[in-house]
Amino acid sequence: MNNLVEKQTEILNSLLQIMDSSVNGEYQSLQCTFDYYRAEDDNSVSIGEKFFYKKDDELKSEFLIYKNKAVPELVKELHTVMENHTGGNWKEFTLTLDENGKAHTKFIYE
Repeated sequence: MNNLVEKQTEILNSLLQIMDSSVNGEYQSLQCTFDYYRAEDDNSVSIGEKFFYKKDDELKSEFLIYKNKAVPELVKELHTVMENHTGGNWKEFTLTLDENGKAHTKFIYE
């Protein structure tokens, strides 16, 4: 079980690194909501993302910058690991790095 928790942490850290490198310069906080949708008819998966960061007390929207399909692959992997670990089937989650440099997650389940 510990390996699954470590894998989840590793994936979340990779997503945080992508979020951090997507901002040019300093920021106060980061927040990204990732959507996960699996079609029932053919099991195809769709991943979405909404990324914001706070700079000078102003919330700004930006695209995540990543190579190939890094973010969709990480989100799919996280969903699979968590589903195998807990049986939970979340449809979205928000990953936040607050002003104190502390990471937070909030998962929304079906």
